[in-house]
Amino acid sequence: MNIYNDYASWKKENYDFIIQLIQTESKTISRFTSVIAVVDYLYEQYNKKHSLTEDEEIFFSTGFDYIHDNFYTIKTLFDYRFHGNYQEMEQCAKTINLLLYVHEFQSEMLNIDSMNKDDISELDNFEEQITSYLDKKENVPDAFFPMLNHIVDPIFRRNGIVFTPIESIFYEVALEYGIYKNNEFDMYNAVFNLQKNKNKK
Repeated sequence: MNIYNDYASWKKENYDFIIQLIQTESKTISRFTSVIAVVDYLYEQYNKKHSLTEDEEIFFSTGFDYIHDNFYTIKTLFDYRFHGNYQEMEQCAKTINLLLYVHEFQSEMLNIDSMNKDDISELDNFEEQITSYLDKKENVPDAFFPMLNHIVDPIFRRNGIVFTPIESIFYEVALEYGIYKNNEFDMYNAVFNLQKNKNKK
């Protein structure tokens, strides 16, 4: 089984949940709708041509890994913390987004061999503070977002890391492919149109 078959299987398995998030313009996925759109677009291109360029393969693989991990986190929260209550989960979208940011930074830090364990622990402790709000089904205070920057920025500077969020890269790629035109609601529509076109086949 190749990665394209893996993507098709993952999408089929999670289709109802994916569509619910897209149709309702869920804030839990608002920051990475560009990644979803680009991966789905490249999957369609692969089906048409049976091949992608080397760069496109990298974008597909990286994007699929990213949305797989993020959807896994969101679905796990949906099932076990919010017990299938979509409205309750959506009300905590701000907290969930912050948690996803923390996971992205943790992943980046774990890829650095020289990373100080105390730095990783500091971010892990911050994650525990965030999950305590999820336990209460509450949103974190707005101050938590600059707090994350205050934790991460010095760590990255000390280790010479120039960090570019994946969703920012894929936003530019989505524009380059002409998937959508410069506003967030168009991106939701672009994602949903790709999903609808898939159904018609």
